[in-house]
Amino acid sequence: MLGQPWTSRAIRWLAIPLAVGLTHVVVPERTADAKTKKAKKPPKKTGPSMDDNAGKDDVGGTAPGTTDSKSSQVEVVEETPKKKAPEPEPVVLEEEDAPPENPNPEPPPPYSLNWLSLMLQQDFLVYSDTKNVCPSADQNGNEFLGQPGYSCRDANGVYKGDVYYGAGNEVHGGFGLATLRINIGYDRVLASKLMLGARFGLMLLQSPAVTGSKAPKPVGGEARVAYYFGDSPFERQGIRPYASFAVGFAEVQGKVSVVYYKNHIDYQNNKQGRLDVWRTTGPGFAALSGGASLPLGGSFLLSGEVRLQAMLGTFAFSPALAVTLGYGL
Repeated sequence: MLGQPWTSRAIRWLAIPLAVGLTHVVVPERTADAKTKKAKKPPKKTGPSMDDNAGKDDVGGTAPGTTDSKSSQVEVVEETPKKKAPEPEPVVLEEEDAPPENPNPEPPPPYSLNWLSLMLQQDFLVYSDTKNVCPSADQNGNEFLGQPGYSCRDANGVYKGDVYYGAGNEVHGGFGLATLRINIGYDRVLASKLMLGARFGLMLLQSPAVTGSKAPKPVGGEARVAYYFGDSPFERQGIRPYASFAVGFAEVQGKVSVVYYKNHIDYQNNKQGRLDVWRTTGPGFAALSGGASLPLGGSFLLSGEVRLQAMLGTFAFSPALAVTLGYGL
């Protein structure tokens, strides 16, 4: 009886370290087995099997009374609500007053705005007293040049004979006929009293040759502006007075006759001859005109004017008379 308790105590003290040792041996083995199992992946299935079709009907859905683990697991996705872009504020346009429709548009003016014209113009030249207009020589044989812008001619052309220097060979002051020109023109009514236009034309009756063999320039042109007096002048059926100003290019040529002597002896014996002396002026000019227009009925207008022209280049005063027939479009 006394020996039994000791024996039991001895067995208990021996069992405690044994149990501890077994515990250290078994736990690592379980851990190693768990790692081995986790490392091994199941082989991929290459085709359907009976287990795969378990719980499914013939169509591929889930058979009644069964649940699919995949379908039973609901994936919860947290969606962050997107912020809506702020709606643009409506733009309120201020209502603009639309231009009122003109039910009664302004009628066209009761007169033509565009005019075509045909003008005939007779020029004159003002002469001053001028001596020695043709080249000449005195009794001692000294020669003198003639005046610029003059050309002395006889029936055969430019005169190249002797002219006595001491007497004759002189142009007296006055005015004489000059070139005759014909122009065509276009004018436009810009306002109730204003016209703007242009004219181009040819010279008639100009000299055959001026200053030797120099040929004349037969063409000319001008730009002009005209102002009509009175109320509504383009509507009035009576006389329409106007004034105009023009600038352009043209030559004005005139012819006068001079007395000459061949030498001192012919002068003493009063044996004289006559030469035609042509004078050329220009080639530019400025003109101030005054005139009046008279409607002829329909679209025609007859105008007459007096022009005071200042020839530029070779200077001279050249008055002129012009008659114009206009046609309104």
